[in-house]
Amino acid sequence: MILKKKSLGQHFLIDENIARKIVRIAAVNQDDVVWEIGPGSGVLTKILLEKCRKLYAFEIDKEWFQYLESHYVNPKLNLINSDILQVDFNKYFDNEKVKIVANLPYQITSPLLFKILENRNLFSRITVMIQDEVADRICAPSGNKEYGKLSIKLQLYFRIRKEFIVPPHVFRPQPKVRSAVVQLFPKQDVPEILNHKQLWDLIDEVFNHRRKMLRVSLKLFLAKNKYEQLLDTSALDFTRRPEALSVQEFVELSNTIETIKKGA
Repeated sequence: MILKKKSLGQHFLIDENIARKIVRIAAVNQDDVVWEIGPGSGVLTKILLEKCRKLYAFEIDKEWFQYLESHYVNPKLNLINSDILQVDFNKYFDNEKVKIVANLPYQITSPLLFKILENRNLFSRITVMIQDEVADRICAPSGNKEYGKLSIKLQLYFRIRKEFIVPPHVFRPQPKVRSAVVQLFPKQDVPEILNHKQLWDLIDEVFNHRRKMLRVSLKLFLAKNKYEQLLDTSALDFTRRPEALSVQEFVELSNTIETIKKGA
């Protein structure tokens, strides 16, 4: 068996019962195209191949890639020796909605979730095992200390559900923290957003200064006279701090700023 390479930050699942539980809650069936990220020794790969129609497995490590090539010879399996963060998702998309089912390496969790978010129209469901504290962050409601950029951006487009905790002893090597399996379901009722880039910039800016009141952070987004118009016309309490605003309130705030900018 290949030793874990610390630079890749991966802890490999060794419990087949957990793998089967993950595939079961992901509702994988014979019609599904599935992407697995970081398959490693293939414990989850084996179960996915039993259930799905086609599996793309993205493995960055050359040794593990060769191991999978030799141990999992199956016409359903498409092995890709690439860094998923550098992959053009559309290259492996055949106009069929894809399910992601994966035990994610801890260190790529946030950047990968953002990349999935950018390509959200490709996916029907995402089921991933991640660090438990990251799971709490992406599920956090407004007003919670864990609520932040990742929470808002993902919750805007996905319904997120934390399914179950996974203890360290089912991995080799054992991590020092717990893991959790979460599912992300694309929303069909995303509110109208007048300027996506501005909304993203707004969220980033206010959470870069999360201890400041909104009235301070928002000055960057409007000229002085228009900023005063925002304070006068919006029903929002600008003495609040960013973690107090709901996802919907962030959308409405961004839309209001965009409307004022255009002079409507």
